[in-house]
Amino acid sequence: MSGKVLLVDDSQQARLAIKDALKDVFTTFIEADDGLSAIKAFVEEKPGFIITDIEMPSINGYRFISTVRNMEDGRDIPIVMLSGTKNSLKKKLTGFNLGASDFLIKPFEDEELVARVKSLLSIRKLIDELKEKNALLEKLAVTDELTGLYNRRHFFEVVREQMALGVRHNFKIACLLMDLDHFKKINDTFGHIAGDDVLKKVGSLLNACRREGELLARFGGEEFVMCLFNTDSGSALLAAERFRKLIATHEFISPLYPPLHATVSIGLAIYPQGEILTIDELLRKADDALYKSKLDGRNRVSMYEWELTSAPAIPEVPDGEIG
Repeated sequence: MSGKVLLVDDSQQARLAIKDALKDVFTTFIEADDGLSAIKAFVEEKPGFIITDIEMPSINGYRFISTVRNMEDGRDIPIVMLSGTKNSLKKKLTGFNLGASDFLIKPFEDEELVARVKSLLSIRKLIDELKEKNALLEKLAVTDELTGLYNRRHFFEVVREQMALGVRHNFKIACLLMDLDHFKKINDTFGHIAGDDVLKKVGSLLNACRREGELLARFGGEEFVMCLFNTDSGSALLAAERFRKLIATHEFISPLYPPLHATVSIGLAIYPQGEILTIDELLRKADDALYKSKLDGRNRVSMYEWELTSAPAIPEVPDGEIG
């Protein structure tokens, strides 16, 4: 059985006949005797199906259908239109043009009403399933399969748009390129499944710590990338240090490996400045800064700002722990 159906007819007898015919199809019947009360009932009750007469006081069926179709919740809802007039071609065409899904003449055969309603419910179910699959495909198109973060392609699309806005509205963008230190050692020691688990946990930590308006993505392998919009170098350095410390102080626990620690090296670049005019140049300079962090001992933040400068590092991870 399906959920709620809204019955709209100024004749109580007609509504009773519809309810009796569809008692095995719907669980809940909402009734209205004119178009105005039907609009109120539709907004408040949110039915999944509508059966409406045409000739009614206050607001007729045509205006009611048109109103429903102009609402967000009413765009795809099945609507069966009823008419007691035999010469109904014009009324059919008018109703269909306004968004009716089907048309029946009163008095109707119960079996025909049930068959038409079930057919529309089947179509609606297929449409809902298609929408769910399309939504899933859209999500998969922008999501990294392993971590659930945004993927590299989506990152590039969003940042290009934001860079154009930055030029127009004169705000800066900070790019943080983060790389897990000695990640190969985790894979070699505990296996790639364990390495994947660490990557997922790092992604979850970064995502939980990021602030609204910060774009986080998996860049590839053991690299993550984040952009902070409408910021400055000082705020970006503080954010980078926040993420570095978050990973360095976290204990990774799993049945796949003994408790371990990991660290990240981070490269930071700001757009626009100097030769940084495109997203490729921004990432290249962030990568240069990341390389300096690696050369200077890892587990630190370096910023490209005409010349590379390093932020202070926290103490090294104790011997015996992987990082």
